[in-house]
Amino acid sequence: MKKLLALALTLCLALSLSVPALAAGSSMSNFQKTDTYYNQFTDVSASHWAASSVKLCYEYGLMKGAAPNLFNLEGNLSLAEAIVMADRIHEIYTTGQSTIANGTPWYQPYVDYAMDNGIISAGGFADYNAKATRAQMAQIFYNALPAAQLPPINTISSIPDVSSSASYAGAVTALYKAGVLTGSDMFGTFHPNNNIKRSEAAAILTRMALPEQRQTVVLMKHVSQGNVNLAVPQSATEESENGLYIQLSALDGAGALMAQYYDSAFQGVSISIFSGTEITNLITRAFANSGIIVGSGQSTLVKFGSLAAYRTTGTMNLSGTVMDCVIYSYLSGSSLTMVCLLSYNNDTVLTNMANGLTVGGYAPSPLL
Repeated sequence: MKKLLALALTLCLALSLSVPALAAGSSMSNFQKTDTYYNQFTDVSASHWAASSVKLCYEYGLMKGAAPNLFNLEGNLSLAEAIVMADRIHEIYTTGQSTIANGTPWYQPYVDYAMDNGIISAGGFADYNAKATRAQMAQIFYNALPAAQLPPINTISSIPDVSSSASYAGAVTALYKAGVLTGSDMFGTFHPNNNIKRSEAAAILTRMALPEQRQTVVLMKHVSQGNVNLAVPQSATEESENGLYIQLSALDGAGALMAQYYDSAFQGVSISIFSGTEITNLITRAFANSGIIVGSGQSTLVKFGSLAAYRTTGTMNLSGTVMDCVIYSYLSGSSLTMVCLLSYNNDTVLTNMANGLTVGGYAPSPLL
């Protein structure tokens, strides 16, 4: 087991975490600040998640307020409004300025421009005043820039609620890969049929126009082993040998190791008979026997439903390379289970793996 564990951790470290540089084409430099934002939208607090995106959208002329002092964060976009925003992206990219003016009906010049430039197709929408869905928004916005200006910075294998056969799947997936869309949870759930809010549109527009605003993301997937559900990066692959269950992602520098030990003496015993300090010391000694140094360990009692467990956080030092780790240990029936989660230089991935773990259908409480 010592050899296998060392090999697993070595594989987890043999990677390159560098993100490709976003090479902005000359036309992307057309996006310049044209206005000054001085916190005039009274409904946008500095602590709101979209506050910085609202500011950038206003400064770069991508969105305006619903009123002089109101942005209307929770308001839904209509299809016409989504087309207007896509037109602005396209026109600024190609000419350096947004020049389209309202007509009769007010949105007709924008619809004509969008049709002429391949942003939408003729007859694609029956009612431009209807609320835009997130799927429609993704398709419209994706068509506003050349694909070359949306280079992939994320590796995405699937999106939970987007079928590969859906007409919008290609656009949505490309925007995820480009870091324009990130999903609503660690698994990348998209909610394609929900309406798009103005706050969400602001975030997407800034990422379309300003490549430095695009987000790197590691989407997770669930894999099951008995009654344990592991949340691991989508790129993780399975290995199992000598009783050790392994899910490793060299691409994302993360992985999960799971081991179970059976002994009839465990029957009816709870892990809580140990103190946190005792658990930390036991885990430190156990890994030391395999030549792995666990440092800064701290153990906290948590629960998966009614099942008591210890969550030990710290670092693992393997041949001078330090990885962050979260280890869950619990006794159930006649088995001792240990789940070790590892990540190299990505706290978000480690936290998602720790909070996404379920045992018997229950997540750890409290979450990390």
